[in-house]
Amino acid sequence: MHGLRNVSFRFAVEMVSRRRIPDGRAALGRCPTTGALATIEKVHMLKRTEIVQTMTEAGQTFALRRRGDTLEMVLGHVVLLSSAALETERAFGRLIADLAPGATRVLVGGLGFGATVLGVLDVSGPKTEVLVAEKLEVVCDLAQGGIAPLARDVLADPRVHLLRTDVGLAIARERSLGAILLDVDNGPHWASFRTNAGLYSPAALAQAREALVPGGAYAVWSGYRADAFRGKLRAAGFAPRVIPLHERGVVRARAYVGVR
Repeated sequence: MHGLRNVSFRFAVEMVSRRRIPDGRAALGRCPTTGALATIEKVHMLKRTEIVQTMTEAGQTFALRRRGDTLEMVLGHVVLLSSAALETERAFGRLIADLAPGATRVLVGGLGFGATVLGVLDVSGPKTEVLVAEKLEVVCDLAQGGIAPLARDVLADPRVHLLRTDVGLAIARERSLGAILLDVDNGPHWASFRTNAGLYSPAALAQAREALVPGGAYAVWSGYRADAFRGKLRAAGFAPRVIPLHERGVVRARAYVGVR
């Protein structure tokens, strides 16, 4: 997750309806009305909610809360992170084994609860350097503190280097990456924060391509079909493809991939 802006109601509906709430998620994600929020809240009303911790950054208050067995980080009533459905993110990270075999430097955009980073580590050798760009200090602090066991303590792995910066800035500094994995938004057409929209612009895609070695891979996690993004990847000089990501045996997300 990157950047902090006031979240509009339309963004709030989509963010609450995104990948991390598996029950009925696909149908709810297509409904940009109050019905989506109301339905999700009705599901959660059945579970006891416990506020574990509150944090403040850039004038915004975040809360880490527990609903049953699920841990969530919320901004207001908007779910930003959840432990309910992390399989697609871990599978996303593992894609580098096929997309960029032998990659020695990998950049992951968005730390979250650490699932994408963990997936990268699952299939990486001892000499692989995994750069993780995360702008929100509250997320970095959680991953190094209370949720470290949930994140499998990925930041303690000697292959991992945490960059407390915006992923766009991190990409701009690079020229030798084997892979770039972006897991910072709902997908390329619906940014969680308005400041993230520029990550998928033609200029940003061109910059990402320049940051990769020949044969390197750029991939974006998406909780919805975003097939038009394949055209943008192709226009930027990538060879595009789409890879389904599964949660409990069901396709819950997709990776939009471009190979240099």
